[in-house]
Amino acid sequence: MSLKEKLLIESKEALVNKAISFAINVEPVLVEEAKNGRTEIVIPIGDENKHITRSPIFIKAVHELLEGVKVEVSRISVNPLFPGLKKDVFNVSWGDSK
Repeated sequence: MSLKEKLLIESKEALVNKAISFAINVEPVLVEEAKNGRTEIVIPIGDENKHITRSPIFIKAVHELLEGVKVEVSRISVNPLFPGLKKDVFNVSWGDSK
């Protein structure tokens, strides 16, 4: 096995482990929000995790772990006075889109 193959395996394992950790931590939050009548929430993404959350491997693993819950990464404006100032967030929804 080449070094490249080893590194790719390590990267994929790290992304899947981050997805598992995310799912475990976010599930109770989703349950609590659902009890309050919500069907979607926005979760901020820290700068240290941007590279992880943008990975298709991470997003696919999260979708598999949180079956039926839609998780997307998007950029939103931080302040209406400064529309160019943006931050990355998870848009998490489990309601009917109709």
